[in-house]
Amino acid sequence: MKVAVVGVGNMGRHYANKFKLMGFDTTLVDVDAQKLDKFDEYYKKYTDYETALKIENPNYVFIVTSPKLHIPLAKKALERDINVMVEKPPAINPSELEEAINLAEKRGIYLGVSEIELQSNSVRNFNKEGSIYEVEAYRLNLGRGYINPFYDLAWHDLYIFQYLFGNVSLKKVVDKGDIFEVYGQTKENEFFLQVAWSQQNLRREWILKTREGNIIFDFVNDKIIYPEGYVKEKDNLDKLESMIKKFIEKPSFESSYRALEILKEFDKFKIKEKVH
Repeated sequence: MKVAVVGVGNMGRHYANKFKLMGFDTTLVDVDAQKLDKFDEYYKKYTDYETALKIENPNYVFIVTSPKLHIPLAKKALERDINVMVEKPPAINPSELEEAINLAEKRGIYLGVSEIELQSNSVRNFNKEGSIYEVEAYRLNLGRGYINPFYDLAWHDLYIFQYLFGNVSLKKVVDKGDIFEVYGQTKENEFFLQVAWSQQNLRREWILKTREGNIIFDFVNDKIIYPEGYVKEKDNLDKLESMIKKFIEKPSFESSYRALEILKEFDKFKIKEKVH
């Protein structure tokens, strides 16, 4: 299996290390040669993306760059009939992603979007019985990411909402700078989501409200706490490896379709005008 990782910053480094552990023939691409120099000779390395595609002809390309570059880079691989997964958010405008999906479908290959949190213990092993009428969610990070907290952080929670409860509809987004508050609903419930950069304390938690009591998703420790006291502890399945294997072994457009619906909801607001 031949794979390529485009962009070897923080998240790209994780992909590169994982592919080495998995024994894949791995090509790394980054315009910054100094970043590539940090990797050993196990990897093939290129500063020019199109040259790497032409010479190495990978089966799968994983794009881990600035979101603004995701779709332009993805299309270059799709045009060579190479399956592609892009990191989140896949694009700024839904039309960009829709165009790439159409291209992949036309050529009979696949475009996926990273949904790493679907491989968490909290999501995979959730015993979804009974009615959850409301969810209160928090994703408060210590550091900073791409674009703004809405695009960078809320993305994770929204694809989980969509996966567990059906299509998401955003009703209100409050921009407080490094903190965003999001109000919305799914087919099954209403939710409040707060996301933030540069916080003193890390918090990644969902409070799922039921008539029997609250269920807690503790994403930091990756465990579920049920109202009767039972705790589903972390099972130590590697999230990144699991996501990669799923896409390579059974590629689909499922994640791209979810991402497109989320981007359409984002597009209802003017948050992209405040891209950092």
